[in-house]
Amino acid sequence: MRRLGLIVALLALPAAADVYHLTDGDRITGKTVSKAGNQYRVQTAYGRVTIPKAKVHKIVKDDGSEEVVNAPTALPTPAPTPTPMRLVVIVTGASFWQAWTAREAAADPTLRLQVSVDEEPLATYVDAQTDPDIPGALVNAFSFDAGISIEAPEGVTAHAPEARPGRISLKLDAPVERAGERLVRVAYQANDATKEAPAWRDVVAAQITAALEPDTANFVRVHQDRGRMEFSGFPKKKMKNVETFRIEMGME
Repeated sequence: MRRLGLIVALLALPAAADVYHLTDGDRITGKTVSKAGNQYRVQTAYGRVTIPKAKVHKIVKDDGSEEVVNAPTALPTPAPTPTPMRLVVIVTGASFWQAWTAREAAADPTLRLQVSVDEEPLATYVDAQTDPDIPGALVNAFSFDAGISIEAPEGVTAHAPEARPGRISLKLDAPVERAGERLVRVAYQANDATKEAPAWRDVVAAQITAALEPDTANFVRVHQDRGRMEFSGFPKKKMKNVETFRIEMGME
């Protein structure tokens, strides 16, 4: 009986029929009876249906011609996501450190490592932890462990340091505008004032001119040598030969 009903329905479909392509991808085949206002009345094999004009993409008529009712809305082309300029600073060698006498205990023992491009900071790594290396003194041996904090300007992503035996990787993603022939500088800094009103001073620094590419990782090598730096003296101990701490930079 179902097959017989289907045959009867197909026989009832007019030989000359229009095909309504709807905006949702469906199709309705039948003879257009009328166009009234914003809707079409169509006689199909299963009865008469009303189709809102707003839902019709196009009509393929029985003579093969087409009438576009609602052209598909062109989706805006998304703007390409700019590729960041990645700078990877590889630190090897001896750690930088500073010490203060017990009488200088009120001083801020925080040390910073600042990475900058063309004198504009990309990231500042802050180590405020002291180490009990020298009895009766405040010592800060700069470390990239979990206690370090990172400061970066808007638009720059400074990833957590990655530590491997004898090697620290500092990955920085900066706006692509930072690519090009640039001055890359690293500097260890100490605070000559208080935490509330700091006055940062470069203790030791180095820089190189590097061609930074936008579509690849740019590796900068920073090798550190402690030199003859020491905390000694009589009767008052102090940091000596800090200027002998060397930083050698190059591209990898």
